[in-house]
Amino acid sequence: MAKVEPVLFNTLLQNSTKIKKAILSTSTGISQKEILVNAIKFSNTSAPDFLNAIDKMLEQFNKGDITSGLQIIKRVIPNQAAFKRTAKGLAVMADDWEKPIVFPNVKGFKMLDWADDASKLTTENLWTQAHGKKPALTMGIIGNSNIKPEQVLGGCSLSKKELSEKYESAIQEFYNTIFAYLKECGAKPKDIGLAFAHSDSGVDKAARKIVEDNGIKGFAITPTAYTKYVRGIEMEADKHFPNGYILADFPYPSILTRNIGQIEDYVTIYSKMTGKDMPLGVFNGGEHAFSKDMRKALVEKGGSVVIPTDIMKDKFNIVIPATDKDGTVLNAARNMLEEINGSPYEQYKYAFKNYLPNTKLKSDIAQYDPQATIATIAYTKLKLAGKI
Repeated sequence: MAKVEPVLFNTLLQNSTKIKKAILSTSTGISQKEILVNAIKFSNTSAPDFLNAIDKMLEQFNKGDITSGLQIIKRVIPNQAAFKRTAKGLAVMADDWEKPIVFPNVKGFKMLDWADDASKLTTENLWTQAHGKKPALTMGIIGNSNIKPEQVLGGCSLSKKELSEKYESAIQEFYNTIFAYLKECGAKPKDIGLAFAHSDSGVDKAARKIVEDNGIKGFAITPTAYTKYVRGIEMEADKHFPNGYILADFPYPSILTRNIGQIEDYVTIYSKMTGKDMPLGVFNGGEHAFSKDMRKALVEKGGSVVIPTDIMKDKFNIVIPATDKDGTVLNAARNMLEEINGSPYEQYKYAFKNYLPNTKLKSDIAQYDPQATIATIAYTKLKLAGKI
């Protein structure tokens, strides 16, 4: 028989509209809102501290402090994901999954742990735990999981698959050229690290290919909710996993965020993984957490240098507007560029022209301002560290 919780039931019944409205009016991304609403909706406690935490959380939301509000409610909601070590590897399970994801014991993979307290993590200790030492140059890439035809201004005859393939290949070419140039200048792959996520699509799929093509150090941070999109193989049921499992193909060090604050924590930790004053490319990107929380966290918390790149327009003349008619962000890079008073690339042009070594690849990179900007920051970081 189900547990009767009249206090919680009445509180949520009487205040559900108020609670939902307060959450949905916050500046956090769509996915974070959904996770938060569902976590409160299905919480099975009527303890006074839970009800008090909801009130305090909403107070912080009203002040615009999403992070503090989430920290308050996180303390009174049980963990919604866990992992255990098995003979097949590390099994990850969340409360809304039908089957676990198993990361096999392969060379290169290392699960650092759940990142339940983002405030304690630093760029240095994250990369040191992952690879034994923080690379001189750490970088990040964020953007779309896929590009949809309905997002394109004026419609599009290409399918989602075709658009996404163009998007992924453009990002790969963008960074492969930069890394080829850095190698011409004497850089070594071991001194470069790239942070990305588990998802086997869009920007993260492109990032993984970049890591593989260039032999640089990869490192993943992913909210549990998105880990289910990892590249993997569906496996049949056995005595350990009665519903079967997904055998992940992901041989890179990883760290996961979980529970109701997983998106916000991901944003904060990703900024630290990229690192202060290090280059973060924003390639298109939707509402998710990119246009508001992601930019806020990366600029204010992590201090990464955010480089917006409207790569679909620049490379293919495929125009995705900054927002739709309701104000929902469709293209975070375009949205940032339209809000910036001036060009985010201008301040790097002098250094690129006068201090970076001249090669044929430099001439190619010079044709595209976002690429030249990231190349300039990357070269400078490696040069200052004595790696070039």
